[in-house]
Amino acid sequence: MAWQVPDPARVEKILGYSFSDPALLTQALTHSSLRAPDVPCNERMEFLGDSILGAIVARHLYERLPDHEEGELTRIKSTVVSRSTIGAVCRDLGLADHIGLGKGIASRKRLPLSIFANVYESLIAAISLDGGPEPARKFVLTTLAERIEALAGRRFRWNFKSRLQDYAQKRFASPPRYAVLAEEGPDHSKTFQVEAIVGGAHYPAAWGASKKDAEQRAARIALESLFAADGAEGELLELGEEADSGLELEADPAGAE
Repeated sequence: MAWQVPDPARVEKILGYSFSDPALLTQALTHSSLRAPDVPCNERMEFLGDSILGAIVARHLYERLPDHEEGELTRIKSTVVSRSTIGAVCRDLGLADHIGLGKGIASRKRLPLSIFANVYESLIAAISLDGGPEPARKFVLTTLAERIEALAGRRFRWNFKSRLQDYAQKRFASPPRYAVLAEEGPDHSKTFQVEAIVGGAHYPAAWGASKKDAEQRAARIALESLFAADGAEGELLELGEEADSGLELEADPAGAE
């Protein structure tokens, strides 16, 4: 006998959406460990939901943050749609007891976030297939609203050029400068090496996929050096949080020295 959602009405109340086709909800909540000829799991829905999620969040950020540059929007989006974020959101909705799992996984005291992340994406797909794009958009923006607003409010911390500009003006009464040291790759896919110059001092250069990207990375490196010299441990710790935003400073082009 195929697995069934224990209390579909309860799940629909949690989701804020009632399904015309209950089979879509059942499939969205069925983990691959229960896969059988008569039990479709949520893997295909997960694939579809991932794409829908990205499109919904991208458009919302584009409209919600008109003064943010592409790099800033990308960093916020990558965090909002990350597996850890959507997994935590799904877990916090209280769906753990409504997911169909094989005996081995069901016996665990604590389910991994990856399972919740898969279910979240699958639910987006199920809602979209059942009711169209608008209910799916409403579900995503309602459940992710708090995360999106929190990340949008961290813009200044992520904009290292703005932070370095502010620091340099206060400390040296002059803005920082940026110098392009090298370019590599074909015209359609160039990478740039840029150094920041602050108060006459040259700081280690950074590579980026565009001049703006390289300047942001170079600014962060300069800030790290300046904050370390000032003993500003709190500022350094804040810079370390950038690991969550997707800006990888070590991503130098192959062969670059």
